[in-house]
Amino acid sequence: CVECIKSLPDDSIGLSVFSPPFPGMYAYTDSERDMGNCTSLDEMLGHMRFMLPDLHRVIMPGRSVYIHLTQEPIFQWQEGYSGLRDFRGEVIRAMQEVGFILRSERMIDKDPQLKAARTKDAGLAMKSGAKDAARWTGTMADYLLQFTKRGENPVPIRALIDHDNPAQRNPDGWITKQEWIWWASSVWWNSKRHTPDGGISETDVLRNFTQGKDDKDEKHLCPLQLGVIERCVKISSAPGDTVLSPFLGIGSE
Repeated sequence: CVECIKSLPDDSIGLSVFSPPFPGMYAYTDSERDMGNCTSLDEMLGHMRFMLPDLHRVIMPGRSVYIHLTQEPIFQWQEGYSGLRDFRGEVIRAMQEVGFILRSERMIDKDPQLKAARTKDAGLAMKSGAKDAARWTGTMADYLLQFTKRGENPVPIRALIDHDNPAQRNPDGWITKQEWIWWASSVWWNSKRHTPDGGISETDVLRNFTQGKDDKDEKHLCPLQLGVIERCVKISSAPGDTVLSPFLGIGSE
């Protein structure tokens, strides 16, 4: 991505939405060129900083970059204790260094039962509470950070459809007033919360993790939920825009 993004013209991208590699959590390939193939948060961000100036260059003025992430866990076997590193804060600072403005952020609700079953996290386990509830931590939310590039947007995004006022209906609109009332919320709830908008389904992904055919094949363990991507695209891009996924993953964006 560091090499390919240099071929893109200035101010040509209407929106970027992606999850960056999560340092120390997953190994996608064994390549030294893979930003996810690192052992520390500092190492991963040091590598990512080769790409961020060009990401800022190619985004249209006034347009957005959405970054989806979660905080980085510190594992007992790594450091001798369990806790969190501030991945969110470090990514914000790295984006601000190249000129982006932190415009907003949302929390994405997670299902504690699903996470407990997947990860066997002692901080969620019932047996931890039976032995010593001091070990309980609860479920970490995901974060969706919205950054914008300074300047006036040259192509207005006329997203809203006003069914109550046909005179204000936009021919290219694709969000209703009710959808924006739901999506403007500071928390995008999990689909199991029975929210009016249906919520974000954690299993609504392009495909679930599939083992690579051999050791050199890329393995993707955490595809971004399609519901998150759809909302970002509908809120912050116009029909005909080019949407950039710098890391691509399995192509969900």
